[in-house]
Amino acid sequence: RVLEERTLSVEIPPGIHDGQRIRLTGEGHVGTAGARAGDVYVLVRVRQDPRFVREGNDIFSTVDVNVTQAALGTTITIPTLEADVELELAPGTQPGEVRVLRGRGMPVLQGFGRGDHRVLVNVLVPRVLSEEQRRLLEEFERLSSDETYRPDEGFFEKLKSAFR
Repeated sequence: RVLEERTLSVEIPPGIHDGQRIRLTGEGHVGTAGARAGDVYVLVRVRQDPRFVREGNDIFSTVDVNVTQAALGTTITIPTLEADVELELAPGTQPGEVRVLRGRGMPVLQGFGRGDHRVLVNVLVPRVLSEEQRRLLEEFERLSSDETYRPDEGFFEKLKSAFR
């Protein structure tokens, strides 16, 4: 036997996870006394993308909107794995709200379909206000009522009303 080095091409399937191995059958060391060649195992390391966090086949990202955009509603552009997508945020969007882009996540390994892309809404609150901005916010607060800040119907309230 002669030890030699060679280059192999490896097909990386879409949706593979970090740390998985791919087996190349018969591409390893030559077997002894005419036995078949061994296998080569390739350890896959998936490089992180700073825009996304992967959990299984789902992708997570965040989007920053300011207070006025959250209160009045807006349309924002969300980068996804394949292309940018327009996402409409309704008036009254709350901080921490998660919007789901169905089928925009990772491809399912050795299967059909894709995971989802979940977008966490982060509402930016101003840290520095001009005198005019402060006056307008104080006026807004003076004109506000309990109805202005009415919470959404929570999970348990929805559950209770479903049985009524």
